[in-house]
Amino acid sequence: MHKTMKRIAAGLVAITGALSAAAASAPMSVFAEDEQILIQSDFEAGIGLPWRTLENAPARQDFDISDGTYNITIQNNDGPESRWDLQFRCRNIIIHKGHTYKVHWKVNSSNEGELYTKIGNYGGTVEVWHNNCGNDDFNQTWECVKIAKGDNTFDAEFTAEYDLELADWAFHYGGKGQYQPVDCFPNGTVLKFDDLSLIDTTGGVFIDGDVNEWGVVRPESNVRLNQIGYYPQLEKKASYVTDASSPLQFEIRDKNGNVKYTGTTKVFGSDPDSGTGKTTTVNIGSQIVTRLKDSGSNVHIIDFSDFRTEGEYTIFVKDTVGVSGTQVLLNKCANDTRLSGDKLLWTNPVTLKTYTMNESSPFRIDRQIYDDQLLRDSMNYFYQNRSGVPIKSEYITSGDKSALSHLRYGHNPDMAYVQSKWVKSYDSDFTDGEKDKKIDVTGGWYAANDHGKYVVEGGFSVWTLQNAYEFSKRRGNTRKWTDGTIAVPENKDNAPDILDEARVELEWMFKMINEDGFVYHSVQDHTLADFPLTFGSIYCTDPPMEDNYPYRIVRPPTYAATFNMIACAAQASRLWKGIDDDFAKECLQNAQNSWKAIMAKQSNWNVNRGKYYSDPYFAPSEFGVNNVFGDNYVVDDAYWAACELYATTGDAAYYDFLKDIDQSGYDKAFSLTSCLRGGENDRSFGSFNWGNTAGLGTLSLYLSDKTSSADRKTIVNSIQNIADQYLIQMSKEGMGIPYKSMTTEDYIGSDKPAFTGYEYGSNSFVINNAMVLAYAYDTDNSKYIYRNGAAEALDYLFGRNGLGFSYVSGYGDKAMKSPYHRYWANSIDPDFPKAPSGVLAGGPCSDMYHDNYLRGLGYKRGTLANQKYYADSAEAWTVNEVSVCLNASLVWMSSFMNDQFGGPKPVPVPYPTNIKVDYSEKYHQVRFTWDKVENADRYGIAVYLAGKWRVQKQDITGTTYTSPKNLTPGVTYKVAIAARVNGIWDTATAIKYAGTVTIK
Repeated sequence: MHKTMKRIAAGLVAITGALSAAAASAPMSVFAEDEQILIQSDFEAGIGLPWRTLENAPARQDFDISDGTYNITIQNNDGPESRWDLQFRCRNIIIHKGHTYKVHWKVNSSNEGELYTKIGNYGGTVEVWHNNCGNDDFNQTWECVKIAKGDNTFDAEFTAEYDLELADWAFHYGGKGQYQPVDCFPNGTVLKFDDLSLIDTTGGVFIDGDVNEWGVVRPESNVRLNQIGYYPQLEKKASYVTDASSPLQFEIRDKNGNVKYTGTTKVFGSDPDSGTGKTTTVNIGSQIVTRLKDSGSNVHIIDFSDFRTEGEYTIFVKDTVGVSGTQVLLNKCANDTRLSGDKLLWTNPVTLKTYTMNESSPFRIDRQIYDDQLLRDSMNYFYQNRSGVPIKSEYITSGDKSALSHLRYGHNPDMAYVQSKWVKSYDSDFTDGEKDKKIDVTGGWYAANDHGKYVVEGGFSVWTLQNAYEFSKRRGNTRKWTDGTIAVPENKDNAPDILDEARVELEWMFKMINEDGFVYHSVQDHTLADFPLTFGSIYCTDPPMEDNYPYRIVRPPTYAATFNMIACAAQASRLWKGIDDDFAKECLQNAQNSWKAIMAKQSNWNVNRGKYYSDPYFAPSEFGVNNVFGDNYVVDDAYWAACELYATTGDAAYYDFLKDIDQSGYDKAFSLTSCLRGGENDRSFGSFNWGNTAGLGTLSLYLSDKTSSADRKTIVNSIQNIADQYLIQMSKEGMGIPYKSMTTEDYIGSDKPAFTGYEYGSNSFVINNAMVLAYAYDTDNSKYIYRNGAAEALDYLFGRNGLGFSYVSGYGDKAMKSPYHRYWANSIDPDFPKAPSGVLAGGPCSDMYHDNYLRGLGYKRGTLANQKYYADSAEAWTVNEVSVCLNASLVWMSSFMNDQFGGPKPVPVPYPTNIKVDYSEKYHQVRFTWDKVENADRYGIAVYLAGKWRVQKQDITGTTYTSPKNLTPGVTYKVAIAARVNGIWDTATAIKYAGTVTIK
């Protein structure tokens, strides 16, 4: 049955205000003829989705949506796959066999040329229409459509010969190749598409489709808070967005609506990062752009730190002013509220749901905010992204376990060709690739956005996991790593489970060591595969096929990858000692061998900026084909590696080396920085990340007992000084975030102007800076400002932000659902699973120049507040990409918060729930069913007789029938089921949950 797209189209257009809320909610006809099945057939609203561009680098195009047309500029038509290298397409089209369709489209071209256009399946193996063919000339119409300079209008009609549940309409117009004798268009050509129409003339019964908001996140409350909750003993703050300029009264209410606490807001004022309080203009390079008022004029701080009563609550702000005069893109009054009684209401123009904007979502105050489940789920990210092994449902901790599991091996074995030089792009058939050497690189963790595996990304993640263990070990909190809390296949061994998981990646790193002791940078496909990518595809066959397409390649060895392996291996050596001494020795041996090899080239890598084209041991940053994780400054990595070697061995040679580090002016021995310069960062407000690793070495030295007292004092002072900078920044932010905008040129190497705003992976800076605040608290437990700062930083990630949105899947009233991940892609293809819980998204990115999805929504650089540059879409890669780096930091902070501030774990419910009782007249028996109680070994059944509870059975283990004693037919009796947990019966609670049964 065809799902009509009219309602979805209405929702899309409503984003820009071109359709009223009334039209968006118009009832659907149950029968239709001449049905327009495209969601978007013109571009008058200023948005393009679901139409979008696609290019295979180095082929390149740009686009803008203006004057009612989708305007594409061909910048470079020469890519690896000919005309397919530049595309314009619309997906999620449903085609029915036997239905007749009318096709209409227009394009204005600045040059004459040709293009191929088709409607078919995603894989390109089935086409129901192409090149304006009809039913009579389908097999004769394989030549490209000729395009004249100027306006071109085309019409066609065809009857589909196949059913296609997932089809796309695509235009191909790249360069010449095997099936394309000439370039489709010269570089510089501008194509303006308009009036794209696909009409089903057959008609039929239609059903209303689901409302699609395209990942657009709209605040559903102007009370912005941590949607999970707050610890009783820590500071508790929320933010409130309003036009009111005076303090407001607020109430904290329990689940029954009873007021438990009252207070007064503190007016913070405008907060340009979280919302635009008044329409203004800003400069973007030489351009002046308008930033429209899309939020309240003021942010108020709601401080309820002295309210410590545990429970579930909401916050209600007594505000009669609300928010007015807003506009988002073309949608006037988009976020305006209306007063109804004491409530400020707002209606989503797409879903038509109404929200009370001066009331918060529910939150908890208790000692289990960041509990074992969050730790378990965040750790589970790594298991589910292991390469080369089946992912079994028994080790998946959340979500649809059967859908998330897969028994087909991903790349096992993973045989890859070693490349001696850096190549931006390869031909589709890899004829220009090197095939002289092939190695086995099976294992490790996949990256989220492809099936690549990257040493420097893995290195940061391995260190973070191992450091989480080392930090908790220092305080004696290691039981959670060995008591089955973490779900991994190795949890039955004697080793800490977090070390077992890190070992998966570390052993893969050892496979990446070459014969000279250097480490290959990465293994990946030779060309970027389409999205999404299933484990059952040709990329991951079972059994593996020789010479699969695409080919697996190993990038050249690099200084950065080598130092990463050295640091992680040296760190692992001291942690595995006494647990697996043989592995500890192997780790140290690998670290020391590679240290010796790389130190022989110290004069080559000890520079401010290395160039990959003169020294391939530097990883380039300006590649735009596949991921690279470029790093042309590695002195910070050398310092990190030396710190780890010294902390493990105590060898003075490493100490002498590390204490002399001061190459950049930012990475100084025994210190942290708050200004990153290296990897792919330039002046980022942070202390460390995958490309800037000196801070990792300093933190390892802090945990070590091998530094001198003077050097340790320097380390402590530096940690506290940087933490103080983060606290100062938090005081300047209406949402209390330890992060700020930065100004940089584009690292990919385009000619776009510098930008000021949130960078790619902004959430990684927030959570890594929270780690520094946690370390600062460890240096002095009497300084509560640091522990409160660490907690407040997490508030931002879980909902206290410009969108009122939790960036951790499964945690929060409104949380991330559609990460940019090759397998967790249910929102693109329902055959794929939804994301599990506990996954942290990269977060807002103002530099959305390369994100065609955000641009397709109509977002433009500089026109929105930084925290508004986000969409919860599996295709919005700059903002919703997930990674092992992000989740490693989430694991670290979850472990820290639970260890430091978590109370006794709640006792599992000791009584059965969901009790059902029925009576079998035939057998004169009562049948009891119930949900099992965790850790219960026995259940008992009791009946209320003559004013007393009398036990009928107390030795059953599951669902059962029982023959009642002394029961009279026609009489209704109370019955109860109790559970025995750890030898104790909770009969009192069981009686409270008694059911009834009538004897017949």
